[in-house]
Amino acid sequence: MSTVLLATDGSELATQAMAKGVALLGHDHRFITLAVVPPVFVPTASVSPMDTHPTLADPELEEELEAEQRAAQDDEVHELDELLGITAEHLVETGEPGPTICDVAEAVGAEIVVIGSHGHGWLKRVLMGSVSTHVLHHAPCPVLVMRTGQPED
Repeated sequence: MSTVLLATDGSELATQAMAKGVALLGHDHRFITLAVVPPVFVPTASVSPMDTHPTLADPELEEELEAEQRAAQDDEVHELDELLGITAEHLVETGEPGPTICDVAEAVGAEIVVIGSHGHGWLKRVLMGSVSTHVLHHAPCPVLVMRTGQPED
């Protein structure tokens, strides 16, 4: 029985990717579903429009928003079990998605990571980066990238 890390962003495309991955790998594994909540940054108002000081963050509001996002993601990873017909452990982490997925894969001893790819074109990958590309190049184990959607270029 292998440890399979299912990395999801909660989208319908990610759910489709996870379903394809589970269908390919089978149900006889230890599954861990992971949702990563990006850090929240809420700037406060400056003193004046000409203020050259860096914008300060509102830590209380950031904590509240992160807690709401974590709760929503936790609900979604629990629903994913039913949709995929599996029993899984659930993790919700806060951080940058690519590095966080790789860190969790190492921490849980994942033997494979299943992640979706939205099929964005090369220009979007260059400008925005790609979580699946980061995980593919930095994960401590094999990565199964399930392509969803159509390429945009």
